[in-house]
Order: sequence, then structure tokens, then C-alpha cells
Amino acid sequence: MEQKVLHNDTNDQTPIQFADLIKQGDDVEIAELDKSGNVQRRWLHRPDNTIAILESKTEPNGIIHSSVREWKRFLSDAFLPIGFPHSVSNDYLAYQTYDSLQAFFSTITSLLANRALLQGLGVGDADSSATFAMLITILTDATSRIATIVFAHRFGLRIEPDAKRFRFLADIFNDSAFFLELYSPYFGDYGKILALSVGQALRALCGVAAGASKAALSVHFAKHDNLAELNAKEASQETAVGLIGLVVGTLVVKLVQDHQSVVYLMVALVFAHLWMNYLGVRSVCMTTLNRQRATILFREYMTTGRVLTPEAVAARENIVLWLPVVGGRLAERVCKIEFAESYQRAAASCNGRRVKVVDGEKYTLFVTEPRDGRIGAIKVLLWFGCEPRHAVLAWFKAMETAWSMDKEGYHVETSAALTQRHADDEDLWKSLGRLGWDLEAQAFETSAPIRLRAQSAARKDE
Repeated sequence: MEQKVLHNDTNDQTPIQFADLIKQGDDVEIAELDKSGNVQRRWLHRPDNTIAILESKTEPNGIIHSSVREWKRFLSDAFLPIGFPHSVSNDYLAYQTYDSLQAFFSTITSLLANRALLQGLGVGDADSSATFAMLITILTDATSRIATIVFAHRFGLRIEPDAKRFRFLADIFNDSAFFLELYSPYFGDYGKILALSVGQALRALCGVAAGASKAALSVHFAKHDNLAELNAKEASQETAVGLIGLVVGTLVVKLVQDHQSVVYLMVALVFAHLWMNYLGVRSVCMTTLNRQRATILFREYMTTGRVLTPEAVAARENIVLWLPVVGGRLAERVCKIEFAESYQRAAASCNGRRVKVVDGEKYTLFVTEPRDGRIGAIKVLLWFGCEPRHAVLAWFKAMETAWSMDKEGYHVETSAALTQRHADDEDLWKSLGRLGWDLEAQAFETSAPIRLRAQSAARKDE
């Protein structure tokens, strides 16, 4: 009997009349696909309405090694998003591997620091009072809450555009708190209070920075509208790693008692922790352009005419030490580029230097030229109704403007080949989309976004 295949061709917009196909009385092969189009199971629907499985990537097909496969499937479903690896971005596994390792080292370090913290609060000291310990706890808790509010207010909008940087900084804050707690028992009463309060404040900063940056990274990893599940599975991973870390850490705390040995061990654990965290954020390949990625990409385009892939840009990113100060064609650092926080800050003259206005599509640049050894400034403002691509275009145009500057302004002549490469080149934008850059989003603005609208004041009065 002829066997017919029922498939879902994403290019075919004609509805599949499944009921009519079944009524024809032929064998029908049916494929189950995930959201990426990968076949998970194949079934054979026979005319007598019996259904046989032809292929399954999620269930064992035989008896041999079936228990091993079932365990692998259980572990995969428990700790990895459904549909892995197709349901997440390509850099998910590398990041989660390093993230799990850093969590393991962090768990052991926290046990050593917590023992010192308890000593700092007076546990085991006959001369210490419960009231003093309670007052320290109240003060450190209050400091932590205040630090959380201040840091979230000051840096909340900066975390998502620089998620990789703040994810790494979060653990620097946390590890600094560990060392303050470690040495707190050796300070006097006031020194102890100060050390523990600063430590809790740093841990609060870690909580805000880590939580917000992880949220931004999770959005990047999730591909099948599975953000909630991805976060839930990450919590499962951290719990499992934390349990292993607690077992190992308990043995370490029991065996390592000498203060000097504890310090050496904590230094080693902290370095391992930070190194794993650095490798983790380094492995992430973001496809949304932010200030640094746009600078790396367009600098290469202006220099060689080559458009870099997200992977190539990620390999050049600086995780911590980067400032939006760009160089001209002579490789001199000539201008600082930023999105202005207000019209006044953009258009007002700086130290008597003239401000030049450059208009583009849905954006305006306010250019202050370099003079007397001081770098220039290019402030970007977007107009009402702009789209994400206009923010990208504005940053490219600002870099193109700075390209022809030297330390004293517009005095550098560019070659004909270089002047032909512009921010709004159609080939550039086509290449960006083809190479996988997300041009439907932007991550440039690190303060409250503002949009301009202008009209003549004279006409308004008429």
C-alpha cells in the first residue's frame, strides 16, 4: 500500500487537511517537530487507526541500555530546557558550564566566610553579648537595603546594555565581601561593625547586578519563548551544584582551621571563582548591538571594509575596562560618544568650544570638537518615532564623524576608499542582517531614554 508523508513545510501556507488524508485509507507518516523544525518523533498512522512509532529522539527504541537512556533523559529534562540544544542559543551550554563551576567555588568560599562572620558576631566568645550581635545584624541589614535602593536607582538602566560587564562585577563585589567577613573577627568593635556593614552592602550590590544581568542574559539564551522555563532550570542547576559544594565545603571547613591556611585557600577559591565567571561571560555571544560592540564592528568596517560576525566581535569585547572614547583615522582618542541625558547637556557649549549640529534620519548629533589637548564630545539625541536601527545608525554616524578628526579638530584627510564607507551604506546593513545581528533591538541608552520633538516657537504663537 502506498505510504504518504504528512509534513509541515514552513514555506507552504496551504492548510494541511489532515482528516481528508486519513480518510483516503493509506498509511500516513506523521512527524513531530520542535519549534526549530527538528524532528523529535515519527509515527505511522495505519488505515485501521493503529499507530506505530517509527523514530524517537526522546524515548528509547530498544531494551539494551534503555535504563541508561532513561536516566540521561531524566537528567536532561530536570536541568536543561526542553528541546535542548535547539531551544537555546549556541552559547548557552558553555556559559552554564562555567556558571556552575563558579557557583561551586563560591559555595565553598561562602562557608569559610560564614564561619568568620559568626565569629565576628561573637559566637564562641564569652565576653560577647547577644545584644551586640543583634545590633550588628540590624545595622548590616539596614546598610544592605539602602545599598540595594541606591545601586538600583543609579545603575539600573546601565545593566542590560552591559550585561556581561555587570555579571562579572557582581562576583567581584561578592568576593570582596567574603574577605571583609573573613577578617572581621580581628578588628575592634567599631572596625568589626564597619567591615560587616560594607560587606553586606557589597553583597547587596552583587544581588542587584547579578539578578538584573542574568535576566538580560536569559532573554538572549531563550529561543522558543521559554524564558520562564530556562530560569527555572538554571535554578535547578544552581541548587544541584550548591548541594555538591555544601558537601565538599563541609569537609573543607572541618579540615582547614588555621587562619593562614584559610586565607590561602580563600585566595585560591576566589581566583578560581572569578576566572570561571570571566570565562562564562566571555563565552556569551550577544547579537544585539551596544556601545562597545558597535564601536568594534564599525571601526573594523571603516578600517578594512569587513563586517564582523557576532562571534568575532565577542572575541574582541573588553569585559570590564572599556570607555566610549573613540579614535580617529590616526588612531588617536579624539571623542567621547554618548547618548545625552537632556537637550541642554547636548546642545550647551562646553568650556567655550563651539557645538556643531549634524542631522540624520531620526537622530541629531551635537559635536564638540577637540581643542587644546582636550578630547571632543559627540552627544546623540533621538527623535520621537525613531526605531532601534536609528540608534545604531546614530552611533555609526558619530564614529564616522570622529574618524576624520585629530586632537585639534577636523584636519585629517581620508582616502577615497575610506570616504566611500558610510554609516548608512545599504551593503553594510544587509551584511549585518545576514551575519545574524539583531537590528530590531538596541542596547545603547544607559540612562532614561528621551526623544525630541521640535517646532518653531513663532509659529506656535500664531
